[in-house]
Amino acid sequence: MNSTTHAPGFAIHPALGSLMAVAAVTAGVGMDVLAKVAAFDASPAQVTLLRWIYGLATLIPVLAIMRVRPGPVWRPIHLARAALNLVASFSLYYALAHLPLSLVVAIFFLEPLVALTLAALFLGERVSRVCLAGIGIAALGILAMTLFDGTGLSDWRLDPALLVAFLGALAWGTMLVMTRSVGRQEPVLALMFWLSVLTSLGMAPMALLDWRPLGAEAHLHMFGVALLGTLYGVLGITVLRLAPVRVKAASSFLSLPLAFLAGFLFFGEIPNAEVVLGGLLVVLGVYLALRRPRPERVPAPESP
Repeated sequence: MNSTTHAPGFAIHPALGSLMAVAAVTAGVGMDVLAKVAAFDASPAQVTLLRWIYGLATLIPVLAIMRVRPGPVWRPIHLARAALNLVASFSLYYALAHLPLSLVVAIFFLEPLVALTLAALFLGERVSRVCLAGIGIAALGILAMTLFDGTGLSDWRLDPALLVAFLGALAWGTMLVMTRSVGRQEPVLALMFWLSVLTSLGMAPMALLDWRPLGAEAHLHMFGVALLGTLYGVLGITVLRLAPVRVKAASSFLSLPLAFLAGFLFFGEIPNAEVVLGGLLVVLGVYLALRRPRPERVPAPESP
């Protein structure tokens, strides 16, 4: 590998890794918007099942075209990722059905914090002081958004949906680091295929117990969720395999301002001045967290 092309910890150009991570976040927010619309008619378990079934429909043609063989399913990485994804996916769609979009995304912001903490503890990834400062500033921005937008945690008190959302963020943060540490040698499409299959099988019994008839428009929304979810998964896993966890984690800070924008456009959520200030803090924090450290200069040897 050419050391002048890639920074330490990167297997691709840092700018490309950051761009892919931001694109994944954008797809993830779009997926949440469509899922919240679908949740008006379907149960959370039903939304979860349809998301992964339609995800299979988008993945299988890609596997066939690229001639990728998923390999055996009974491997620890597939089973562990599926168990965590089952909890996280249901938690997300349950929270979207009961809480505002902006609040749900703010809670799932804990996902990258979990990933950063676990990566530092178990993978030995170093987090610079500038990166820590950026994370802190972004966290303050998110705190301002959730406390002063009129639908913050203080207004929802101990709603069970909050606890479910926190559980989902913890599960997905753990899955991020597991993918980075154990699944980095697995083909991206194989990871996504078995994740879709196992999550669908695990969620099917619960979804069938609370099945509700859906119209063609709702199924179209769920297909859009699956399509964006496939894009999110491919980009997200690729970044995790080829770049440090901090790139994926730091770019996730953008999900909150994007969610507030989507909430305004699609659900009539109007941000106030405190929310705008919080969004600016998040953007500043993302810039600091993603900024590459300057390489240390090696002093020239003294001439004899």
